[in-house]
Amino acid sequence: MKKLTLALLSACVATSHASAAEPAALAVDAAPQRIVLLVDEIKAVRNFPVVLAERLGYLDDGKTTVTLMNIRDDMSTADMLKDGRVDAVVAYYHHNVVNQAHGINTEAVVTLGVTPGAKVLVANQAKDKYKSAADLKGARFIAGGAGSSKSTVANALVLAGGNGIDDYTRLGTDGKEKNVDALRDGAADFVVAPTPDGDVYEAKGVATVFADLTTVDGTRRSLGTLFPSSTVYMSSARVHAHPEIARHLAGAFVRTLQYINAHTPEQIMAVIPPEIVGKDRAAYLKVLKQEIPMFANDGRMPDDGATKEWQVLAAANPAYASVKVDRTYTNAFVNEALRAPH
Repeated sequence: MKKLTLALLSACVATSHASAAEPAALAVDAAPQRIVLLVDEIKAVRNFPVVLAERLGYLDDGKTTVTLMNIRDDMSTADMLKDGRVDAVVAYYHHNVVNQAHGINTEAVVTLGVTPGAKVLVANQAKDKYKSAADLKGARFIAGGAGSSKSTVANALVLAGGNGIDDYTRLGTDGKEKNVDALRDGAADFVVAPTPDGDVYEAKGVATVFADLTTVDGTRRSLGTLFPSSTVYMSSARVHAHPEIARHLAGAFVRTLQYINAHTPEQIMAVIPPEIVGKDRAAYLKVLKQEIPMFANDGRMPDDGATKEWQVLAAANPAYASVKVDRTYTNAFVNEALRAPH
């Protein structure tokens, strides 16, 4: 198997921005020699599908080479899409809502994750008080910053229980040890914990799972719909000008999702390189098993899930209310890939 390689962030690609109607109606240009795909932390377990796609050879088809770039905190992904330094980004869906609210049109062309990939845990000292989402009025959640994915999860759960955004208190996160103390001492009632952080709070004996938002069934049960997370997205102008880029990425990641959902965690881990897995293979496998259910999808965006997430975002920030949800994603390229023989 080939070695996983990452490009330097100084790499650039030429761009051509044009507008058109539907991708299917466009004449396809010759496939570009290179597609630059920016990844929000390549080593994070949530991004194992990207590593898997590269290792399985799905990203390169002999004509097109996909160069993976790892994100840096000081780089604006929206700017990099806009000026053509990158062709696409792998990051959470909500970025498309935020971008459109700021006048930057981006859209998900592949939906990888359909759950938040997180657990909401209730402090053991408070679990008798909070039996369901309907009881969350007055609760105190450790959920990070106002615009974080953790806060979005907390907001979604509170709203699902029929409460309002202002009916609970959001607390900042000061690291796992301080969070443990807050849960144990009664300073916090809940913590939103992406995989695998939830294991820490359970192992310390300070909290119990209240809502499992890692699986499809758990997410539907707690939030009422799926809740899209990891996506591959592009600037809308780039999609329209170069649909062959979106088409290539959709084909590669549809195949990757099919592989994930047809193989065991052990088989998947065997493909992932040692520099990603690390020295403790058993620990990585445990986390991988928790993360895989997030990707129980065929690549299409669930319409009701996108709408639900937008509603949650708009409830927290009225600036997002004007966003046209149907412009934040397209299933056209994934539908095409699903029809294609492999």
